[in-house]
Amino acid sequence: MPVATEQQGRQIPLWINGQDVVTSKVFDVQHPSTGKVSSKVCGASEDDVTRAIEGARAAFPAWAKTPATTRRDILFKAAALMEAKKDELAAAYSHDTNASPMIVSFDLGAALTHMKSGATIATEVRGEIPQTSDGSLALVTREPYGVVFSVCPFNMGLVLCVRTFCYALACGNTVVIKASPAIPFLHYSLGALLKEAGVPDGVVQILQFAPGTEPERTEQIIAHPHIRMANFTGSTKVGSIIGSLCGKYIKPCLLELGGKAPILVLESADLKMAANNIVFGALLHSGQICMSTERVVVVESVADKLVEEIQAIAKNELPALGHMELASKLGVEKMDRLVSDALSKGAKRLTVESVEDKKVAEGAHAYLPVILDNVKPDQDIYYQETFGPGFVIIRAKDTEDAVRIANDSEAGLSASVWTRDYKEALDVARSIESGAVHINGSSVHDEPNLPHGGMKTSGFGRFNGMAAIQAFTQTKAITMHEPHALPIAILK
Repeated sequence: MPVATEQQGRQIPLWINGQDVVTSKVFDVQHPSTGKVSSKVCGASEDDVTRAIEGARAAFPAWAKTPATTRRDILFKAAALMEAKKDELAAAYSHDTNASPMIVSFDLGAALTHMKSGATIATEVRGEIPQTSDGSLALVTREPYGVVFSVCPFNMGLVLCVRTFCYALACGNTVVIKASPAIPFLHYSLGALLKEAGVPDGVVQILQFAPGTEPERTEQIIAHPHIRMANFTGSTKVGSIIGSLCGKYIKPCLLELGGKAPILVLESADLKMAANNIVFGALLHSGQICMSTERVVVVESVADKLVEEIQAIAKNELPALGHMELASKLGVEKMDRLVSDALSKGAKRLTVESVEDKKVAEGAHAYLPVILDNVKPDQDIYYQETFGPGFVIIRAKDTEDAVRIANDSEAGLSASVWTRDYKEALDVARSIESGAVHINGSSVHDEPNLPHGGMKTSGFGRFNGMAAIQAFTQTKAITMHEPHALPIAILK
């Protein structure tokens, strides 16, 4: 397991106006594998937050007027630097958390794709000339909002952070980033990289909030008149708070929240292939992906056979997925609570012969993969996202019942359908209340060229291209009139 050993307790400053800012309020981050302090992180004060916002606002006019081709070239250079510094970024990744080489490689590749995509759309921001009722000339342009507040999650530390700012920058916005305290060194490292790429000082600010100060600092940012929109990826609980604050202060927001992704396995499905995708989609990165497979909804006629295939795949392939470990003690406690509740109410824990049927001792937050059968609605795990290494099997009477079960959820980010009947697959896919439905594929699939929204409480989902332009710009209507007198008399 990659663990930072040579630089224990590395100081992580804030990044404001292109400079490191060291604060007196410092908190420790413990590496989940060792439990030892890996970083000492500077927390932003009220004054630090104000300075970051004002710096981003001061940088906005010049950045918004920067030629689109220049913004494009800067983002392409940032992508090139990320590729050139991939070993440094991988080391920064492992400094504060444990991610398998496969995840680090995948995450870096996805981040590069989004950075390049952001560069590409910089020159694609266009307006239109609509018809007007009186024949006057009207122009509708797309303008950047101004300063965007972006909150980055920990689980896919590069791509989900890069995605929060690259499209906003491409459209001419400046960004104040609230980095993840779980991977502070990785997110902090992006500041100097962007500066080297040519991003002007103040265009990207990177902050950390000390534990206990998050509510106050978050409201301070959203309430500030220079903050024009918020962009959050994370839990439904925190997303609800962000959304409420944006409503309170009348700010637009983009939210990608939790998932409870179902895989529907129908009668004609290739069960061996479905089982492979289920295990991979549920346990990759210890289940800490918003699109991770959480629910396997299988029609009763093939349920027993699917369970056999899942156990065989798990027995043979689990080692390839690497050590299962959660990012925090809270994640371990949540998994324990959900699994214990389900078992006490009749769920059956399937045995996996390649590992012992208990929590492993190695690693401070290590956790054994959990597969539960016979899961029912009275069990908390039926509805609640685990965000951990496990999934549940829910047996349905038939296809119609499988669709009903899949839609019995507050989340609707990603789903999957397995069947050899493609007409059935399309009919079922259209019936599932999810922003993305993959046919004969894993629920964990991010195609950046296919934007999709989230349904229910999943928020906006993924975006790229024109969807990103629409997300990070606002419309402005400009109408040219011939000078004429208004009939003031009718107003008297």
